[in-house]
Amino acid sequence: MDPAPRATCFCRVCELAREKGIPHARTGCSLFVDDAKLLFDTPEEVRLQLNRERIRDFDHLILTHWHPDHTHGIRILEQVNWNFAEGKPFKAPIKVYISAQQQEWFKKYSCGAFLDFYVKRGMIEIVPMEHKKDIVVDDVTIRPYLIDHTKGFCFVITKADKKAVYIPCEYHHVIPDPEIKNADIFIAHNLFWENKEISPRKNPPVDEDSFEEMLKHADAFGTKKIILTHIEESFQLDHDEMNEKMKRYYPDYDVQAGYDGMKIVL
Repeated sequence: MDPAPRATCFCRVCELAREKGIPHARTGCSLFVDDAKLLFDTPEEVRLQLNRERIRDFDHLILTHWHPDHTHGIRILEQVNWNFAEGKPFKAPIKVYISAQQQEWFKKYSCGAFLDFYVKRGMIEIVPMEHKKDIVVDDVTIRPYLIDHTKGFCFVITKADKKAVYIPCEYHHVIPDPEIKNADIFIAHNLFWENKEISPRKNPPVDEDSFEEMLKHADAFGTKKIILTHIEESFQLDHDEMNEKMKRYYPDYDVQAGYDGMKIVL
C-alpha cells in the first residue's frame, strides 16, 4: 500500500497531502469498532492513529491477513498491554483473531513470531479465525467469510438491525455469499477502474478484482452506499477528485472516498 504522501515522492498528490493534510494525507488501512472496543489490523502508523482519535483502549484485534501494510504496527500490543516498569501486562490478554493460514504466512514472510512471544508473556490470546465462525463481543457480531482464492476474508459486522460489510484487502475472485443481504454499507478496498477516464494509472494489477466488479458485489449485498478504503497514491487522484469522479461516472451509487479519522454511524 502506498499512502500519501509517500516519502521522497513530490508528485502533485503527495505535495497536496503535505500542504493540506487530512483528508488528502492518508495512513494505513485500519478500522475501529467502538461498540466492541475492537480493532481491525495494525498498519505501521497505528500508534499515531489511535492517539489522533483518542482511542483509550481495545480488547480485541482482528488481523485480516499477514501483509506488512496491515500488520507491521503489531508492536502496538506492547504499548497497550505491557507494563515495562513492572514487567507484567496491564490487563487480561487482548484477544487476537487470525486464521491458521494467515498466521502461518505471517510467521513465514513477516514478523508473525512476535505473536508467540506476546502469548508467552500473557499479553494476548490467539483465537483462530474460521469461515463463518462468529466473533461476538457484547451486542456486536462479526462473521468472517473466507475468500477462497486469496485466503483473505469478507467481514459482516452486525449490531441489532444494522449491518456493515468490510473487505479491506485480498480482493480477488470474490464470490458474495448469498446469505449476505440487506447491508447498510459496504466498506471496500479501492480497486482499479476499468473506466480509464477516471485514473491515469497504467498496468492494473492482475491479482485484484476491478472497481466495476466491486459494484456488482455491492448490489449482491443489497446496498448502494460504499466507502472506499486502502486508497493509494498510485491512482494519482486526490480526495476531492476521487469523490467528484465517483459521482459523475457512477451516479446510481453513493460512493465516497474514506479518509483518516472518518466516523461511520449506522
